[in-house]
Amino acid sequence: MGFAESLQTLRKEAKITQEQLASHLGVSAQAVSKWENGSYPDGDLLPRIADYFGVSIDYLYGREGRRPELEQQIVNECAKIWAEVQSYNEGEKAFTEKLHRSLWAFQIASWKNVSEYWERPRLDKDAPRQASCIAFDTCYSFMGLDQGRDFYLFLRQPEGAKGYESWFADTAEVRELFGFLSDSDNMRIIEYMYSLKSFEFAGPDSVAKATGIDKAKIEKALSYLGKIGFGTDSPVREVSIVDGNGKNSEAYGVNITLGGLIMGLMAVADAYVHSPSGYSMQVTNRQYSWLDGAKLKECK
Repeated sequence: MGFAESLQTLRKEAKITQEQLASHLGVSAQAVSKWENGSYPDGDLLPRIADYFGVSIDYLYGREGRRPELEQQIVNECAKIWAEVQSYNEGEKAFTEKLHRSLWAFQIASWKNVSEYWERPRLDKDAPRQASCIAFDTCYSFMGLDQGRDFYLFLRQPEGAKGYESWFADTAEVRELFGFLSDSDNMRIIEYMYSLKSFEFAGPDSVAKATGIDKAKIEKALSYLGKIGFGTDSPVREVSIVDGNGKNSEAYGVNITLGGLIMGLMAVADAYVHSPSGYSMQVTNRQYSWLDGAKLKECK
């Protein structure tokens, strides 16, 4: 496939007219028509044409395949990380950095006039709090940029009947969790439990010794956490053990997978009550209210 055919195919796939392409490039529609019929543009226009359609110059001339979609490019880049590292731990660090940079790229790209990547700010730990926020009608994202408090939250606006209102319609279990977390002893118990590694377990006596909290309260707290969710997907897992005296007892460990939700909950709550003093990147184009007043229901 030659240049003329490639250009015409790309233009039709993009569903734009010759006039629209010409306007973007700053040339006449007649020039675009000539290119699609066998002539060639000036050399300095080729990079602009290639960038506009997201292809390489070689692709325009039929010398290479089309660039993969962004999602596939991300997969390819991550596959290279795992192929090139010497250890899994090294790969985890490289993957995390790539993920963080990619999330930051999405934040800055929310400004439609941004075309160049720049590094996220490197803030000192004592610097005023900074964040990045996108508030569209279609989605919301919040990225903490403080040292030691970097996290990313993404919400896609639900469509149809299941909007954000659904989170306010039946809140009994959520309110119970918030009530549980409002107790400082319970927070201390969770803190201790998540100091355990995966597949480490501790009995109530060990938790009491480490925290100084009454054993009965610890057992009640662990029982509550163990009933949340479904079986092995509960925040706390219970196993039966035999102690040194041959007596049966229980020990508790944590679901490492759900641990990330606890940390995420704490990170969001911390950002909510200690709001940033500034935003390194902020887009607030949301036109609609967060909740539809016609759908509001009494909390159960």
